[in-house]
Amino acid sequence: MRIRAIVQIGFVLLLSVAVQAEEDVRGGEDPQQLPRFPLSWIVSYSEEKVPEYALATGPMKKLEGVISPEKIEISKGLLTRVTYRVPDAHTPKKIFAYYLKNLQSINAEILFQCSSRQCGSSNQWANNYFEVAELYGIDRTQYYLSATTGNMQLALYTVKRGNRRVYIHLDILKPAEQTEESLAADLQQQGFSWLDDSENINPITNYLVRNPQQKILIGSYARTAGEGVSELLSRSNDAANKLAEQLIAAGVETQRIETVGVGPAVPIAGRGKDSGVWVQLR
Repeated sequence: MRIRAIVQIGFVLLLSVAVQAEEDVRGGEDPQQLPRFPLSWIVSYSEEKVPEYALATGPMKKLEGVISPEKIEISKGLLTRVTYRVPDAHTPKKIFAYYLKNLQSINAEILFQCSSRQCGSSNQWANNYFEVAELYGIDRTQYYLSATTGNMQLALYTVKRGNRRVYIHLDILKPAEQTEESLAADLQQQGFSWLDDSENINPITNYLVRNPQQKILIGSYARTAGEGVSELLSRSNDAANKLAEQLIAAGVETQRIETVGVGPAVPIAGRGKDSGVWVQLR
């Protein structure tokens, strides 16, 4: 019996060493400011510029016959996706606590978090939202959070599968700097573009110089808890008029610009910010 026990212990130790010896997939690296969970390794890694990314800020719900996140915030930029595998002895609960502590240490704002069946179906998170089949696990073991820190948005998901394998997935979105080319692409493809940095008027100014017959509408919204509709309408009108005045001062003809402030009426579903300015073609 003693020899058998020694053999079993040795076998477990060999498995442990094998797990620790796993290497990251080629090209994989940890996101800045977010050290990986101890002994985990990267099994999937990608980077790409995306014209639209929907950050989930609510659980999976069935809406009009379609299961999707109850709330989202839409942004665009450079999306980094990292999937880690973790030694099977660790639990998603422990992993989630580790990342939550790290995010709090860098003063990240937690937008939403859930666990177990509160999050909805793991199948939907894995196959429809993240599109990573390895994340399809046991509903009661799953944890999710979305957060912002600095100019970065983040989605974290961890789960244990039926085969006892444990995974972590991170989506990191860094907003892309708007250029005349990206603005023109937005206007051509969808007829409007959000001006996430309304202080930088060069892209829209250059676009209007190159398209001297084009007229535009500058719109703005504002929504803040505790403020009345009249105050929000006034604030959104001021923001739209301010940008119009900047464009006119830069040489754009007054008759080519219209403005509108819509107060708390956000014109695009999923826009999660409290205020915003957009430009659309007329």
